[in-house]
Amino acid sequence: MKIALDLRRMANPGIGRYMRCLTEALLAVAPEHEYLLILPPGEAGILGAVGATVETIAPELKYYSIREQIEIPRILRRHRVDLLHSPHFNLPLVCPCTRVVTIHDVIYLACAGDLTNPLGRYYYKAMMCAAVRVADRIVTDSNFSRDQIRRFLRMESEIEVIYPAVDSHWQPVTDTVRLHAVQARYGITSDYILYAGIFKPRKNHAGLLRAFRRFLDLGGDAMLVLAGPTDGSEKRLRKLAQDLKITDRIIFTGFVDDSDLVALYSGARVYACPSLYEGFGFTVLEAMACGVPVVSSAESSLPEVCGAAALYADARDALQFGDALYRASTDSELRRILVEKGYANVRRFDWRTTALQTLTVYQHAVGMPVVPVAYENKVAMCESPTSRKADGSVWRG
Repeated sequence: MKIALDLRRMANPGIGRYMRCLTEALLAVAPEHEYLLILPPGEAGILGAVGATVETIAPELKYYSIREQIEIPRILRRHRVDLLHSPHFNLPLVCPCTRVVTIHDVIYLACAGDLTNPLGRYYYKAMMCAAVRVADRIVTDSNFSRDQIRRFLRMESEIEVIYPAVDSHWQPVTDTVRLHAVQARYGITSDYILYAGIFKPRKNHAGLLRAFRRFLDLGGDAMLVLAGPTDGSEKRLRKLAQDLKITDRIIFTGFVDDSDLVALYSGARVYACPSLYEGFGFTVLEAMACGVPVVSSAESSLPEVCGAAALYADARDALQFGDALYRASTDSELRRILVEKGYANVRRFDWRTTALQTLTVYQHAVGMPVVPVAYENKVAMCESPTSRKADGSVWRG
């Protein structure tokens, strides 16, 4: 069949990485199909070299516009496309071919503080409701997100859960010269705890600062590095750091590109994820792939993604989360277990399997015969010392 992928958000750091990795994996596992890749304006070469059965276009179409609702169907009809996959919740309402949509989460419906404009939330929900209504198949990243989609969009349609993965870029950096150079670039002068993410209320940076104060009070000796693009929203965090008297221990890096981020992961003493809402949670897997012990909240999809490979703590409780940070930083045997379990956990997720499962969804959608594929669950999510929360109770998936 001829498959079109709407990749017009590929230049975005989060969704773009998903789009790139999925597309590359699909081209690798299913070269027998033809592909039309719809890329961002002016970014015709964003994917580099592609095969003979792949055509790329980069139309000047504004995302979420009325014009795209007219032009995308024209493009699909002109190129005789059999199936369109939008790896984001934006589909043409009238379409000449089968439609598959990926809805990664419903964050702005579940976390109103991340999108305070009521009109913005209404438009966001309307777009999602339209997408699930017209799509022939719906895909999401986790069981948690599937349940949230059903709850907030009030739908009972079948939703296929297909886990994404992390690519081979995320692996330990062992070159000490490179590690020291990257750390010096961001003013890191000692051991550090890392958290990477945008500054949104659901990310719970404030809770992490309070937990870090507890970590220091217990005798912990490290800096806290907060990596992510800033838009002024971190000003309240800087004020909180002042109030907690930890300003000299906090570093706000601003935007960090992937080549530096992999080194920041690799050099960290602990990766902390106090987030209260994640549709999937890529950063915990990236940290594990780089050999870093992970302390995580047990909220939303995070236990589903981390399995038995994280030390869980209540991120709403600064004392409990701070205690967990201290243990993961100072207990050498726990650190060894966390790192070992982290490497094993990452192997549960790979883009080849993601692509094969996505291809099966395409085949179902267009009514093609489906060739059964055996998917190996590479690591059992069994109980281990790392699956215990900081209060001693056990998380069970």
